[in-house]
Amino acid sequence: MPPFPILTAILPVICDSDAVRSIHIEAKPDHLLRLARLKDPVGAVTEMIWNALDAEASTVTVDVDINELGGVEYVCVQDDGHGMRHDRCAEYFSGLGGSWKNRAKVSPDLKRGLHGRSGQGRFRAFALGAQVRWVTVAESPEGGNVRSVITGASEHPTDFDISDPEPTGEPTGTRVEAYVPADFVNRLVQNDTARQLASVFAPFLTANPDVTITYQGEALDPSGVWADTAEYPVGWTGADGQAQPTLRVIEWEQDVDRVLALCDANGVVLDEIPPGIQAPGYHFTAYLLWDGFVERRGDLPLAEMDDIVELLDAARETLRAHFRERDRQRRARLIQKWKRDKIYPYSGEPEDAAAAVERRMFDEVATTIARRLPKQSQRTTLRLLKEIIAHDPSGLYPVLDELFRLPQAEQEELKRLLQRTTLAEVIKATGQVTARLDFIAALKLLVFDPENRKRLKERQELHKILERETWVFGDAYALMVSDQSLDIVLRRHLRALGREPDGDDADPVRREDGRQGIVDLMLGRALRGSSGREHLVVELKAPKVRIGLAEVGQIKSYAQAVVSDPQFRDARVRWDFWVVSTEMDDVVRRDATAPNRPPGCIAEWEGGVRIWARTWSEIIDDCEDRLHFYRERLNHDPATEHALDYLRRVHGASIADAACSQPNPAVVSAGG
Repeated sequence: MPPFPILTAILPVICDSDAVRSIHIEAKPDHLLRLARLKDPVGAVTEMIWNALDAEASTVTVDVDINELGGVEYVCVQDDGHGMRHDRCAEYFSGLGGSWKNRAKVSPDLKRGLHGRSGQGRFRAFALGAQVRWVTVAESPEGGNVRSVITGASEHPTDFDISDPEPTGEPTGTRVEAYVPADFVNRLVQNDTARQLASVFAPFLTANPDVTITYQGEALDPSGVWADTAEYPVGWTGADGQAQPTLRVIEWEQDVDRVLALCDANGVVLDEIPPGIQAPGYHFTAYLLWDGFVERRGDLPLAEMDDIVELLDAARETLRAHFRERDRQRRARLIQKWKRDKIYPYSGEPEDAAAAVERRMFDEVATTIARRLPKQSQRTTLRLLKEIIAHDPSGLYPVLDELFRLPQAEQEELKRLLQRTTLAEVIKATGQVTARLDFIAALKLLVFDPENRKRLKERQELHKILERETWVFGDAYALMVSDQSLDIVLRRHLRALGREPDGDDADPVRREDGRQGIVDLMLGRALRGSSGREHLVVELKAPKVRIGLAEVGQIKSYAQAVVSDPQFRDARVRWDFWVVSTEMDDVVRRDATAPNRPPGCIAEWEGGVRIWARTWSEIIDDCEDRLHFYRERLNHDPATEHALDYLRRVHGASIADAACSQPNPAVVSAGG
């Protein structure tokens, strides 16, 4: 079925009388009234103004007479264009479609781009009044000006009467008069009508400063009602030798219908499409100016499927970039206002990169929901928001939704913001790195400061600290056993391999002298890219104890117990045994620096077993090497107070107090 089956025949019938020619259009009246869009009187006025500009008018005046009850009585749109020649009036009013404008593309003298193309604009006048009269003065081919009057009524939209020509001394132009007000014409007296018209004609008036459009005695001045305007070249490779397209963006103080208007280079709007972007809080009209639209004007309603779709995509991306920058500026102004009002919950500059990341997240979230902040408690709300971001950024969205009941558009904007920035994870990661840097500084105080070394006890203090900081020995290790017997080591080992021992069936594990043996720390990790595992057994010595032959003998006895017990055997597992303290004897150091083994390795046995003697200097150097990149980026150089504060918060006051005995500040920045 065709879209308009009523148009089986649209043929004008012209009847002449002594003073009037009657024109009849063979079309269904209800179809013609649908073309009139009776509920859109502002659109009707817009169409009349475009017709005037197509007729090369330089002055267009719109007057609306209002009665004592505030209702519209009469609408008049008058211009000083070239008018309609009498010998062509029948052609203009009898056709439906096939407008001369669609063929001409530009006006005859000024070469303006033509807005009209469908040959249906005259029906829009019925949205202004039930009776319409066009009074037009044009030059006659025989010389002089002649006046013609065309009348029509919405009761009979298929019929128009054209008067005989009348010589006149009046200047050229056309006056459209609408009487008997239409049902929705009072919308013309709403406060935003002039602003709506200004938004439509803004690019044309900007490109044609010699043109004046007056509504109710006031000249339309887009610059008087817009909030901001900007213009950008649109990068597109399909211009085919024509000038590159330009995107003009006008932001308005109050709400307007958002459109992306397709215009010629002079700002004549040829069609409108949705802008296709999200920009919460902004009222705007975008104008894409390009002369290539003139040649394609018949296809513009299908532009989204045409070969210019790439141009539309480029224009929309330019529009998004514009509002990203505008949003950045808006947020900066808002934050400055909060600072002036002394309600911004931060002071000074961020101390480090972690604090900078936290503050950036606060700024973005707070300025996103700024319109929802209660005026009487802004200070309290901003401080609450700061605390949530600092301590639980992952729980931010549910809290904000509960507090402010954000509308859907702002919910989506907030979700997009949090997903795009992943600032919660960044804050968490930078906090972890900063904490590790603080702990390294604290560890230096504990093991290198002479006073601390004398008092620090391996079993009660150092061991308890390190079982919570196993990353010191390697990032991928996880704690499996702390201060447990070799029997427990066996059970954890078998469990890691999926070989859970049954009850008490496992045989006890003993050192060579028959003693049980207590392991300080046993760490484990999976080997990347294989099904194997690696276990690390650490024997900690008090910092005042030097690693000598006795200490090496102890760690080797643990290794021997593992090697000699068949319950530990598994080709998929490698074992490393470390004995750790601040210093080692020369004889041990000789083995630890042997040229045929890795530094620190004092023995390698069959079955994937290695034995190491490590100093805290070496271990701390390894940690600082791993953290060096992050330390540089975070610009975090922990002082003594940072190290002690970390010990108090994480490991308790007694440990921190033990490290407070006249610490040597140089120890924090030097590895022993």
